Amino acid sequence: MTSKIIDFAVSPIKVIDFSHLNLIGIEKYCLMKNQKQSVTRSNQNGFQSGNVDLSEKVLRNLINNLIIETHKLCDELQLKKPAKVSNMWVNINNYGNSNANHLHPNCLFSGVFYPSQSYPKDCGNIKFQHPSHDIMGYDWDKQQTNFNKYNSLTYQLSPKPGCAVIFPGWLVHRVEPNLNKNFLRVSMSFNIINSTREK
Repeated sequence: MTSKIIDFAVSPIKVIDFSHLNLIGIEKYCLMKNQKQSVTRSNQNGFQSGNVDLSEKVLRNLINNLIIETHKLCDELQLKKPAKVSNMWVNINNYGNSNANHLHPNCLFSGVFYPSQSYPKDCGNIKFQHPSHDIMGYDWDKQQTNFNKYNSLTYQLSPKPGCAVIFPGWLVHRVEPNLNKNFLRVSMSFNIINSTREK
């Protein structure tokens, strides 16, 4: 008699190394945005810019690479390929700042890019929530003998210099508080849509 577990992956998350890009230029661009008034989205006392100008030269290679990698992800998932990055904005979290649970509706994929040269371990991980988190948590919480992709209610990633994380817009996520008093946690978030949607 044979048996197997069917791998029902409901939350594809892709991490890409873009460290070959102009990180210094992109980070400088982000920090310049910090001089303007913050908008309020998911940020809890941190800074979030409005949508940035996607035609900025410093962002061109980043945007092109995001589309290329998203097309590869769509091939793996057998999805129609999206047309473009619809919008992008800057996030800067100082000590104690975080981002509350949220998702990005009306887009195929969302993501975040980390342009800084380094990220301390305590500056705040991005944490993803299983789509069935509430129901799962009721019956499965504290039943795990070892956490894995089948039984985990959440999954977290530490920010890495030059890395982008791409994930479905419907996947609930948050950013843990920045606990480093000497570090500004800089990132750029983005949404990717197909040709039939406008953000």
